[in-house]
Amino acid sequence: MQRHRCAPRADWRAKVEEIGLTYHSHDEGPYWDESACYEFTAPEIEALERAARDLHFLCIDAAEAVIARGWWDRLGIPVAAVPAITRSWARDDFSLYGRFDFAFDGRGAPKLLEYNADTPTALVEAAVAQWFWLQETRPGADQFNSIHERLIAAWRRWAGTTIHFSGVREHPEDEQTVLYLRDTCEQAGVATRSVFIDDLGWDARHRMFVDTDSVGVTHCFKLYPWEWLWTEEFAPHLAHDAVQWIEPTWKMLLSNNGLNSDIGVRLLIPTCR
Repeated sequence: MQRHRCAPRADWRAKVEEIGLTYHSHDEGPYWDESACYEFTAPEIEALERAARDLHFLCIDAAEAVIARGWWDRLGIPVAAVPAITRSWARDDFSLYGRFDFAFDGRGAPKLLEYNADTPTALVEAAVAQWFWLQETRPGADQFNSIHERLIAAWRRWAGTTIHFSGVREHPEDEQTVLYLRDTCEQAGVATRSVFIDDLGWDARHRMFVDTDSVGVTHCFKLYPWEWLWTEEFAPHLAHDAVQWIEPTWKMLLSNNGLNSDIGVRLLIPTCR
């Protein structure tokens, strides 16, 4: 693995904003940093992918142990959520994607810092902004991920349904991530609708969640933590499985075997400072 110093594009802010990376800077400076990039070899990418696969299945094993032994209190999972979790586990519900954060120096084994399988972001950076940067600054290099293409392929399993996309309002990173995922879903030919999480309502007559147009929500991708959702006004209705919630779901506990473990690029911009 090699670290290369780079000259940031003169108009990089405008260019990344055009493709949805509107949250490129913080008060302390840029979040999206084009002053350096990393070059990986194919074996290094394979090591990262292998680590992601192995750790993912270890998380599945851990989830199975929690369910089999009833260790709900150890993870702070509310009693009301347990039946819905066990039914989801029994159905083997599909898991769309998750994000591993690794510490990796190219020499030793990757070390896990976090596996976010409930509210993972960084998709706009990894699947879109990084690709356009690479094409403009290093057209002869390659990117060792196909996140965008695999997301489109994954959404096709819901052909013929309408999927709602939900998150929190006035949070640019979450809003752009949900918007990007909705775009990949529509590219797969699946109908979509949008509803903010605090606009979800409950239709008591039909026993279903609805959006602001009173359209029933049967399938929903949410970028919102489960530990918050189970404490809110309509939480009792979550136990009825009125909605098929699409991964990210149940945080690490029920991260399922649909994981997109396609990670890493040959030339990678460090996107966090």
